[in-house]
Amino acid sequence: MEEASNIHNNYKDPRGVGVTLRVKDKKLHTRDGNFSFVYRANISQIFEDGSEQQPSQLVALKQTIVPRVRDFRELHILRCLSVRHPHPNIVKLMYYRRRKYSSDATYSLVFEFVPATLAQLRTEYHKNKNVLDIKLCIWQLFTGLDHLRKLHIIHRDIKPANLLVNSTTGRLTIADFGSAIYLAPYTDRFQGTYAVTRFYRPPEFILGAARYNCMSDIWSGGCIFAELYLGEALFQGNDAFWQLQLIYTKLGTPSIDDLKDMHVRECDFIPAVVSQAVYPFRELFLIFEKLKYPADKNPASLIVKILDLNPKKRLNGRRLLFDEFFDELFQPGKIRKGGGLVTDAISLEEQKLVFGTEV
Repeated sequence: MEEASNIHNNYKDPRGVGVTLRVKDKKLHTRDGNFSFVYRANISQIFEDGSEQQPSQLVALKQTIVPRVRDFRELHILRCLSVRHPHPNIVKLMYYRRRKYSSDATYSLVFEFVPATLAQLRTEYHKNKNVLDIKLCIWQLFTGLDHLRKLHIIHRDIKPANLLVNSTTGRLTIADFGSAIYLAPYTDRFQGTYAVTRFYRPPEFILGAARYNCMSDIWSGGCIFAELYLGEALFQGNDAFWQLQLIYTKLGTPSIDDLKDMHVRECDFIPAVVSQAVYPFRELFLIFEKLKYPADKNPASLIVKILDLNPKKRLNGRRLLFDEFFDELFQPGKIRKGGGLVTDAISLEEQKLVFGTEV
């Protein structure tokens, strides 16, 4: 017989409406930092008449300890993205709960369970040359990032481990908004640049930018774009200084105008001499040549435009999503490596959100 403690009447849906849930088969799935744990569990809603949702649903249950003096920003952002501004490539909050203690509070966030991350699938995609699946993931990633940009939300930790992929449908969703912040519509002023996992950290963060905006996420996305074809992270510095040197080696050093647009003040990492990379990302150009891309349409050129040192010049939004590199995804009846249709991941309605009504 199941214990009564498995029944919880203090959960709420994203709109704030109270619900009663039965939580069972709860097992630790992964640990996210020092204060967050992600469990997998089965839940079912118990209705007012005593009936219970059948069958139960497999979910991811994230529990985070937050000091009571702090506002739990992640919950506010997730509720906004789940109720007012949902998007197919952004994780959707199902339920949440807050439990108060003397000095802190524990938040429980419930999401649909997706077992695979892009970090886990990267090796498989690269080894099996799943070019269409890679292209599909990249397009969905930048579609989701463009949605966040329009809402003035910076994720600040875009990396393969935070991108969930449904292996059956090919659907990619951006998850883990624990580092995310709101960007006020008319200012990009923020304190603190110690964010974003090092391999995906934009140069303005490493240089201690006084201000930054959603283009920092675009840099991280560009690093992932390259990584999926390389089979490993593009910039693998052991520390911030070495990370910056690797970036300079491939892209050259920022000009004075670039530094102004990066809002960089005094920093020991700024080189005394400005130089330009002679042949940025040569290894990427060679990889795409082996994939039979013509020289004048080599996708490495697209990555170079995304990974511009100057945040204001980074290719993003519709100009990126409309690039001919992605045209293959929208050919009728296009089939992924695993046998599913591309439209299983990108429906016609979702295409209209990006391209307009004429799709």
